[in-house]
Amino acid sequence: MKEGEFTCLDDIQAKMKTFSEAEKSTISEIITICNLLLVNPATSAAGERSFSSARRLKTWLRSTMTQTRFSNLTILNTHKQRTDNLCLIDIANEFTALNDNRRKNFGTFKESDFKISG
Repeated sequence: MKEGEFTCLDDIQAKMKTFSEAEKSTISEIITICNLLLVNPATSAAGERSFSSARRLKTWLRSTMTQTRFSNLTILNTHKQRTDNLCLIDIANEFTALNDNRRKNFGTFKESDFKISG
């Protein structure tokens, strides 16, 4: 890696994903720290929002939610501005492509599948 090659932590994480298993094993702690930095709220307001959303989510879904699902939902809610820009069509098609049975049941999604008629 050259100095100035990266502009943010996302660039570093993307580069680290291309490393071989031997390289990853030597820097596993650095990868863990980078992942923690990426999900850590930058301001106290973001942290307070995450605790508020955690309380709402945990109260409403407490009986049926695993810790992994709770963590994933909390991260999505904390980074709402970024998740609002995700393309649901691409996500749905990627999900169905992972399994032949899903592909048979759901097919390929188009933009018209996500329109709400009213």
